[in-house]
Amino acid sequence: MDYLQGLELKMAALQRKVRLLQDLRFYLESADSEDLASFGEELRSVGTNRGVSVGALLASILGSRESRASAPISGVSVAPPNLTVSPNLTVSPNLAVPPNLAVPPNLAVPPIVEETSSPAALDEAKALIEPFLMEIPAGKFVMGSDESEAEKPAHGVTLGTYRICDHLITCTEYALFLSNHPEWAKDRADPELRDEHYLEDWGRDGYPEGKGDHPVAFVSFFAAKAFASWLGLRLPTEAEWERAARGGLVGKRYPDGDQMNEKLANFAKQRRGTTSVRSYEPNGFGLYDVAGNLFEWTEDWYGPYAAGEAADPRGPRDGEYKVVRGGSWMSGAGTLRVGARFDMDPRTCSQVGIRVAR
Repeated sequence: MDYLQGLELKMAALQRKVRLLQDLRFYLESADSEDLASFGEELRSVGTNRGVSVGALLASILGSRESRASAPISGVSVAPPNLTVSPNLTVSPNLAVPPNLAVPPNLAVPPIVEETSSPAALDEAKALIEPFLMEIPAGKFVMGSDESEAEKPAHGVTLGTYRICDHLITCTEYALFLSNHPEWAKDRADPELRDEHYLEDWGRDGYPEGKGDHPVAFVSFFAAKAFASWLGLRLPTEAEWERAARGGLVGKRYPDGDQMNEKLANFAKQRRGTTSVRSYEPNGFGLYDVAGNLFEWTEDWYGPYAAGEAADPRGPRDGEYKVVRGGSWMSGAGTLRVGARFDMDPRTCSQVGIRVAR
């Protein structure tokens, strides 16, 4: 590996750490006082090899939040400004692990054919996906918002008719892809097309037991695109994603209106992981999980919106980062807004899933 490649990988790792801290901030801003107190107690049990609690480190990193001055996190004190962070963390032996976070002893084994393809898998996958490509009628909508610089300006967009899957691609469906394309298996995928976290929660022979109807996570943009192409489909453009996510509503912050709560989506770590697709009510266009559960890759490169109205926009011609939308089970409510947009290295494998379109 040459110097530039090494530097590029280090930058990608730093980018992931920044996004993890952003997700943590979103969680802290959306959690109630009871959750914050419990979280603070857990952090107090985790220390560095210098004897400083992780709670203190996070308090220093995240800074004080004046809006919550009257409800501080229990057990978290602000670290001194000259604190040096050690790269190694040690976990206190008495740190309790919630039972639903325990690693299952066995992994389901949807077979991954090592050197041969399975033509029947394509037909099976199409049967699971094509009937659920929801038609989004041609029309005009207002894309973007004035809530952040990345979302400005709000502008009119006209789209033709297209179809988009009602659900995020599941582990079962992705396993069918792998049986046809073993070159995308967990330990065989090209390192240039994904990072080291690709299919992180899968075992060598398959996805975690009981997760077949959960959305597949830890897939890069390139893996998502390969999956869609296998089906003769594609990823949605950013504009297509936002129109579909709005569900026909006009001027609303979320897919179902102006409010977000735990009955509408999986977010703010309330479930401590993904949930089965279709666990929550669909939006007005019949789409599930456009808010929460997992972020979703779009086809577009990330860049500022052009001023003025647009018809079937496709984003910049090229770039460094792809647009992801929707928020994940770790995100705060603000990230789940239909106008919220984020950039991500296309090789990143994180809490991002796949939704296909035609």
